[in-house]
Amino acid sequence: MKTFAIILSATTLSAITACVPQSNDPFVPTQAMAQASGEPIEDLGKGHAIFMRQCTQCHEKRIPNEIPSKEWRHIVPGMAWNAGLSKEEERLVTEYVLAASKVKPTVPANN
Repeated sequence: MKTFAIILSATTLSAITACVPQSNDPFVPTQAMAQASGEPIEDLGKGHAIFMRQCTQCHEKRIPNEIPSKEWRHIVPGMAWNAGLSKEEERLVTEYVLAASKVKPTVPANN
């Protein structure tokens, strides 16, 4: 019975840890980005999704911190217009790239 309880505990722990997002993708929003920007991580996630879906159609994937924050404020509006983004989508992308530009990624982009 003790062996069964240990196996059950180990299996449950494995299942729980598998559900926790653990990404080495430097593009994915992190708590550090949310804290640095003061923006909710949910909004950063939405902005990230739009960034990956829309921006990478024409541009090479680049980590947003490769471009200074002040430049993103000039880049995003024109690109958002070209991509046909709504004002809300533009806001979310801007929040994401500004947040990402404030933190140094722990893993280099290989994509």
